[in-house]
Amino acid sequence: MPAFPDRLGGLSRGDDWSIVDHLAFTFELPLAQVEALLPAQVSPVRPAPGLGLVQLIHARYPAGTLGEPEPFDEVVCAALVEPDLSLDMPLPKVTLHVVDVLSNSARFVAHKVPALKMPVHHAPSLRGAFDADGLGSKVEDERGPLLELRCPDASRFKPKSFCGQYFALHEGTLHHSVWAWQGSLFESQRARRDTGVVHAHPWLAGLGLEALTRAPCFMRQLREPGQPVSMRTYAARRFVSERAASGYDGASAPSP
Repeated sequence: MPAFPDRLGGLSRGDDWSIVDHLAFTFELPLAQVEALLPAQVSPVRPAPGLGLVQLIHARYPAGTLGEPEPFDEVVCAALVEPDLSLDMPLPKVTLHVVDVLSNSARFVAHKVPALKMPVHHAPSLRGAFDADGLGSKVEDERGPLLELRCPDASRFKPKSFCGQYFALHEGTLHHSVWAWQGSLFESQRARRDTGVVHAHPWLAGLGLEALTRAPCFMRQLREPGQPVSMRTYAARRFVSERAASGYDGASAPSP
């Protein structure tokens, strides 16, 4: 495991994770659709006037994680949002508002919900498979196919070490935390080649994100096949913005 700091942004160390397969695709949607996913304290990233960004992540964890005898999957739906720059930490590479998470590991769900204050749900029928060349993945469940995403042109993998932030609603309260990531990564913006399919799936429909099935891909990120990803999460805390506390439309700040 890399030498991640014990504290980041003033938050104490949480869990260390090893991830054997990982990809993240970011899509452009009309800004109003992205804003509908967000609490009032959080502002969306705007890549262009009238546009917002939603990211879909598929991660596979190795056998032995949290005592699981077999590898298991996680699928994340998140909106890209502005970070809290008041924290004492390097500039985050990305900040996510986690909309919903599915996993086929009940142990993972039972651990992650209280630890990270995220909306994580057990989906026993969820099945994920990364392609033999490691350049794409497919995800489905008993309700049908969900994702078939590919990075067929992935070739320029570079060692990366960075940190990020996330927001998430837990039991009606907005929480905020940070994370550190290290691995070998391919990144490409605005792919013109075929990047696969986001299917019309009940999960996305329930989130009001049917438009992802026809949304243009803004960014693709893929970990290098055969090279594991290391990640450290940190303790989540309740978030209160200055705007909510004082009525001033200013920068966000965490509660003490």
